[in-house]
Amino acid sequence: MTWPRVKEGRAEQHGFALLLFAFVFAAPLPAIADPKSETALRNHIPKPGVFPPNGAGVLLEGDLVVSDPINRRGAIRKGEYSARHYFAMLPYGMVRYHGAPADIRDLPPETHLHGRFLLPMEGEEETIPRRTHNHAILLEDDVSFYSRQGRSWKVVGIEQGGGPAPRLKLSVEPVGPEIEGGINKPTVFDIDDATRIWQDQRLVKRDQIKPGQLVQVNLTWGPFDALATTDVWIDQSSLAACQEIQRQRHLRLIRSRMLPGWVDAVKHNDTGGGELTITFFGGMDPSLYTDIRDMKGRGPKICNAENTLRTWNYHQEYASPADILEWKATEDPPPASSGIQVRVSVKQMLDGFRPGRVVRAKGPWTYVLLPFDENIRNAEELERSRKMMLP
Repeated sequence: MTWPRVKEGRAEQHGFALLLFAFVFAAPLPAIADPKSETALRNHIPKPGVFPPNGAGVLLEGDLVVSDPINRRGAIRKGEYSARHYFAMLPYGMVRYHGAPADIRDLPPETHLHGRFLLPMEGEEETIPRRTHNHAILLEDDVSFYSRQGRSWKVVGIEQGGGPAPRLKLSVEPVGPEIEGGINKPTVFDIDDATRIWQDQRLVKRDQIKPGQLVQVNLTWGPFDALATTDVWIDQSSLAACQEIQRQRHLRLIRSRMLPGWVDAVKHNDTGGGELTITFFGGMDPSLYTDIRDMKGRGPKICNAENTLRTWNYHQEYASPADILEWKATEDPPPASSGIQVRVSVKQMLDGFRPGRVVRAKGPWTYVLLPFDENIRNAEELERSRKMMLP
């Protein structure tokens, strides 16, 4: 019996069409690359205003060694001798921690992460010096990655390791489906007194881990390219408690920074103002979307943002008041899309209200004044934020 699985939506599939005009003699049609092929998906280049297809990019994993939470960037490292893999989150990039929506700022240093990385989005090629798969659509810790796909670990026992620096080992076997990019065979993880062991929603001692138990784990770097446990959850209720704490952190963050999405279409009114059609990004707690949908007597406020999701210094104060004209929810949206598209009328058209550009929407949440360095205040700061400063 495995632990509960987190459901995922399926992406829509898209094709391409070719129109050929011939004048006298028909020429042979050139070969067309299949957009669904493995190579095409691996090397898919994201475009502003278009969500990528399911399976785009590559899977990579490693420990978080650099973090820039304001610009949603960082670096992971796999093993002792690997170079850092620097990354920037795509504007719709999702983060999960303890099985709940999260942000880069929620991930402790050296957390072992699994991610799906794409080539830079059009216009973002210079964000990170080397052009490679360095823009993340998803980052998640081990417990999110494995439990989401129906995986748990059966305890074989705790044993004393050998070698030049012997360490205690938690011996486990995978239970559940084989997972791409995951560990799919019996393995051992380092375990010591720094490991947090959760049972009945509280910390317990290591002797509570028994052979035959189904557990979940979070991991970090260990000596000699081992993986070491930071947390072991013996029961579902303990993991659910940690998940709820993270969910509440996520709610606090988005309510103060506002719900992100991007503009699909713009209609200008002759006398000022206009209409925006916006698709909200996915990966957020469902209550945030319904908070905006169910606003009574007043609509949301909309402000423009950058691909880092940073807003300008007027943020909530000068965000344009809006009224909801239409609300549509689509089942099985593409990856990183919420499937929720809203058409709103705005009283003032801001410069960033353009198709493919990022916006943030304020729901019926308490106004919060942000730390000044999270906002962008001038063109110089905007330019600096567009390139990653590598340590």
